[in-house]
Amino acid sequence: MDPSRDLDAVANLIETAFELKNDPEGMNVVHNMRQHARMLASADATFLDNLSVKASYSNGLVWEDQGQVVGNITLIPHTDGFRRVIMIANVSVQDDYRRKGIARELTIKALRHCRSLGVRDVFLQVRHNNQGAIQLYRDLGFHFLHSVSVWRLRPSPSGLDELGKRGAELESGFSIRKRRPPDWDKQKEWLDTLYPQKTRWYAGLVARHLSPLAWLNPFAWPQVSQTEHFALRHAKTLAGVLTFQRRSPQIDQAWLALPPGLDPEDENQRASMLLRYFVRERWNHGYLNMDFPLGHATQGIQEAGFTLAHDLDWMAIRL
Repeated sequence: MDPSRDLDAVANLIETAFELKNDPEGMNVVHNMRQHARMLASADATFLDNLSVKASYSNGLVWEDQGQVVGNITLIPHTDGFRRVIMIANVSVQDDYRRKGIARELTIKALRHCRSLGVRDVFLQVRHNNQGAIQLYRDLGFHFLHSVSVWRLRPSPSGLDELGKRGAELESGFSIRKRRPPDWDKQKEWLDTLYPQKTRWYAGLVARHLSPLAWLNPFAWPQVSQTEHFALRHAKTLAGVLTFQRRSPQIDQAWLALPPGLDPEDENQRASMLLRYFVRERWNHGYLNMDFPLGHATQGIQEAGFTLAHDLDWMAIRL
């Protein structure tokens, strides 16, 4: 990929292929790509501007036919502790060119490139219902890790009053207060079960920043100061914890920790009470994302006003 030539075309391709018009997070990425493309084309762009944009967007491949970009694959470098990993993203092909093996060839070439860089662990997310893409990745050696639902809460004046009223409703015997320091051990145990360590580097869930002891680390203060925790109790027993993280200018994030092994009715009930309380008491009416394991607490999350963005399968390969 040559950002100075391809960036705007790739942005158009991604927007169309993933139907992003109603996806504010996705459209923000596309908007940034187009903005950087205009920067590269500007006569006022400095050498450092060009260098910065090209460094940000050069990790990828495009498929070109007669001078037109018709396919793309993006490689996003990450670190997991001291380990280098790469996330494959934005695998997209123009409608007229699909089912011609382009996505397969782009992925094969991308994996060869990762190997040449010395990266051994490559991850990707694929839509849970995209069986064709899932089979392609399986054929290339990727294995399934876990599935997640991505939920979004969006500003919506209509319905907020009703959500607020229901937010005050707690089932008999339940209460919600700020999290106490002794709650952390259970919360961490539940988070470790619900948000697997293998992909946590991408999700942005940093357990040490959620610990009550995080205030002892001055480097963590910016994150800790933007984080709130709400604990649901039944009598004196911890029944669930909701963590809210402000991430301006990025979309805010919520983490829901519930005990494993709950029956569906209890799981939905606890999720609903925590999330409805948050909507009433603390939500700033901005965009909010929350990941949660696929098929869990669906009804309770929806009762709090969240809508399903998409279901994703995590897959990985060891090169």
